[in-house]
Amino acid sequence: MVFAFLLDSVGFGEWFVLLAVVLVVVGPRNLPSTARKVGNCYSKFRRAAESFKRQLMEMDTEFDNAVSSAAHEAEDAFSYDDCGVREGDGPVGEPHEGAPSDSAAGDSAQADAAQSAGEAGPAGEASAG
Repeated sequence: MVFAFLLDSVGFGEWFVLLAVVLVVVGPRNLPSTARKVGNCYSKFRRAAESFKRQLMEMDTEFDNAVSSAAHEAEDAFSYDDCGVREGDGPVGEPHEGAPSDSAAGDSAQADAAQSAGEAGPAGEASAG
């Protein structure tokens, strides 16, 4: 209940005096219509408060999603260099896993050059040229 704190702090005698004052001020004829108006105003206020609360929660969720999306995009954009190597994969100059090593590429290039020059190939055979 919204006014639960009033029930604990206001005693029976105080409620009785409050209701008597309202009855005198409003009058017995207008009391039902006044109570109805107060009830309608209270329900409109509650609906407006719930709507406001729901909108705040939606804005908070949208903001969290936008921040999360921006963080992921920034991580993806800045975590790889131009060669597709992720920063921090290894010391500078060393290839990351899966990349061909420079020594393997150099060995095959030397073998190709040797074969084309007529020297012994990788198996030790002379090429017929």
